[in-house]
Amino acid sequence: MIKSREEWVSKIREVSLFPNSPVVQKDGKWAVVQRKEAWEAVGPRIFDNHLDRVKSVAVEVLRECDPQFELEPDQRFAAGVYGKALKHSHELRKGLAETLALLGSLPAALTSCSHGKAELTATLAVREILADADSILWGSLNHHLPMLAEAAPDEFLDAVEKATNTNPSPFAGIYAQESVGAMGRNYMTGLLWALETLAWHSDYLTRVIVLLGDLAKMDPGGNWANRPGNSAKDILLPWHPQTCGDISKRKAAMIALLHEQPSVGWQLLLALLPESHGATSGTRKPTWREFISHDSCGKVTTDEYWEQVGIYAELALNEGIADAGKLPDLIERLPHLPASAHSRLLEFLGSEAITAKSEPDRRPLWEALVSIGTRHRKFVEADWAMSPAAVVKIEETAAKLAPVSPGLLYRRLFGDRDFDLYEEKNDYQEQQRALTERREEAVREVIAASGVGGVLAFAQSVDSPWQVGLSLGVVADHSADAALLPIYLVDESRQLEQLSAGFVWGRFRSEGWDWVDAIGSQKWSEIQKGVFFTRLPFCRDTWLRAERLFGADSSAYWTKTSANTYEAEEGDLSAAAEQLLRYGRARAAIQCLERLIQDKDAGPVELVIRALQANLTSSESAGGFDQHDTLELIGWLQSHPDTPSHKLFQIEWSYLPLLGRYGSGSPKTLVRRLAQDPTFFCEVIRAIFKSRNDDQVKEEASEERKRIAENAYRLLSEWRLPPGCDEQRQLDTDALVGWVNEVKQSTKASGHFEVAMNQLGQVLAYAPGDPDGLWIHRAVAEILNTRDGEQLRSGYTCERFNMRGAHGFTGGQEEREIAVRYREKVDSAEAAGFHRLATSLRELAVSYERDAEREAKRDPFED
Repeated sequence: MIKSREEWVSKIREVSLFPNSPVVQKDGKWAVVQRKEAWEAVGPRIFDNHLDRVKSVAVEVLRECDPQFELEPDQRFAAGVYGKALKHSHELRKGLAETLALLGSLPAALTSCSHGKAELTATLAVREILADADSILWGSLNHHLPMLAEAAPDEFLDAVEKATNTNPSPFAGIYAQESVGAMGRNYMTGLLWALETLAWHSDYLTRVIVLLGDLAKMDPGGNWANRPGNSAKDILLPWHPQTCGDISKRKAAMIALLHEQPSVGWQLLLALLPESHGATSGTRKPTWREFISHDSCGKVTTDEYWEQVGIYAELALNEGIADAGKLPDLIERLPHLPASAHSRLLEFLGSEAITAKSEPDRRPLWEALVSIGTRHRKFVEADWAMSPAAVVKIEETAAKLAPVSPGLLYRRLFGDRDFDLYEEKNDYQEQQRALTERREEAVREVIAASGVGGVLAFAQSVDSPWQVGLSLGVVADHSADAALLPIYLVDESRQLEQLSAGFVWGRFRSEGWDWVDAIGSQKWSEIQKGVFFTRLPFCRDTWLRAERLFGADSSAYWTKTSANTYEAEEGDLSAAAEQLLRYGRARAAIQCLERLIQDKDAGPVELVIRALQANLTSSESAGGFDQHDTLELIGWLQSHPDTPSHKLFQIEWSYLPLLGRYGSGSPKTLVRRLAQDPTFFCEVIRAIFKSRNDDQVKEEASEERKRIAENAYRLLSEWRLPPGCDEQRQLDTDALVGWVNEVKQSTKASGHFEVAMNQLGQVLAYAPGDPDGLWIHRAVAEILNTRDGEQLRSGYTCERFNMRGAHGFTGGQEEREIAVRYREKVDSAEAAGFHRLATSLRELAVSYERDAEREAKRDPFED
């Protein structure tokens, strides 16, 4: 018996030398290249006692909970740094899970074992591994669940079913662990892949679909595409089903889901009905289980597709007939339904069962039909549009359901998407004018039917109360002023506040400043007055009236105004920005100034600087921060000749996180200062790195110190202008040499020499070529070639390597080409007398040659 790893390696090396050996060693790693053949070859050498040991070890290893779950979700990507690592490696866990899958899937290879021993071992192992598993254990097994499902499908499904029926379910806990962002995690993916795998077999299809429905029912939603509802949809897609279960099995699965989880089943039915476009990446296929037979899981014929669509459409119609609340969703699918289902749905909608319903109950159906008819009549020439005859039938059905009450009849006119309400596709200005007239006429009818009070109730039922108020302000007599103002200017009801806002704008648009001056707001509260003026155009006429009304303190207006800069004259924006700054609205002031300085030759430099500085300490909501406008102002200051350099330095330093290489801005002044001022460079280095002269353990840095260090590091990361270079990248040799000598002297004294030279080497990678044609400037090469330049050359070659950036797989061709280019640089540098630099570049060329060789052997699809 082999007792040590060394003995195992010795034996396996002998095996790897056999002809057609299933085991190979590649780049220091062992791999099985013919896995099924290897399993069949090893099978006769496995006995019952081996299986008992495998089961014992598998249960022990795979029931270990991952310590990463002791960390907060946003820290788990760095679990290794925090020492939160599993006792057993991922490779061991993966190998044990796959071994169980092999035992359950290919037991015939184990000819020396008792009959049924392999399957029983896999079943008992899965049972024990998943016994009473909590959310942490399920999450810890995430990557290995597909293999456990293949090991013992029924046992696995039993465990999932038990977990879904537990209250609270451990899967609810797994959903709660989901996180977003570049380092985000989703711990449900493995479970979904496992269920998708089993769904390929017709025996498991219904059970899988029901379990996915259970999981979808408790799914709180999230940004990840791996969701139970999406898996169920992909499995049953009529045009690309991911199951070998026949059509009758798919229908049975859908019916079972509708019975178990009606709401989830309804959403799945809608997703399976035809759409104008669709896409799928498929589902996970079994690795070892032979669930997929080519004769039963081939391409879908046209007849099979329409047979499935007909089944799903029939089920959907039955659901809609039983529950009229589902009919609007079904009407949205009307253009794509099979002809029989299309006709049956329209027939039902026009039947007495629907037309006899109350107007409020009919309204959603009528609106859905009108929207469909309008869209397809407007785009009648489009390939996707229904025929005019089909549109007429829809409109005829809609007419039977149309409400008589103005409050219901005109509700759809006051939505947030005007374009959907246009009845033609050309001359959108004319369409908007016509829609405005229709809205105003609708409000007139509501007033005639139930007065201004009826309009208030109507406004609370529509999507855009503002549009109702706008029309009311145009068509109503002055009795509406007292009914709405000032009471609804500030109201707990958001709809009524929006109504009053639209009303003020509509009144102003129709009657102008005379109405504003006659409104008689003196007895209103300060808040009501302020809100009233914010509903007027953001312009000088409003500001002057607010100043006359409020006197020295106009905060009631300036702290609330939306500051729509396009309502003001450009010449007035500077004064507006001053007032906004006075009342703590730096971000609104920045928006005013950004529009003002679009004329690059003129603008208040001092005011722009004050606004940017005030923005740093603004207490305004984060939603008011406009990064684009801020960067535009900084860029304008950078190009303006009157901008004080010390002020611009402070602005760039403060906004450095925005001025990165991946943004639209650049810290030009700071970068120029680095290239010109060696003292500043040394200060930046000292702000980031610890001195070699300091052996004492310092107390933790303050938050301010940390912020300075972060900014300093960002600045070095953005630095691409070498010392001695101007902005046109022309190199002054004397300036470069003087800069380097001063930095060397200063950093040797402070204990930062090595790290400073490394950083300097990195930026020298961006130096220009020499005027005589050498690929690198001779003054730069001389500095890199010095005896004490080891760190310089290290930083230089490191940055040259990083400058390659992202790249794809070319089988080593691209790496070979890069190596050739570096070999050419080596030769020219050596010929010019820079042998130390040539040596460093030669090492870089060799590294690319090694990479090329490794890439040429690599399978681009391997892990």
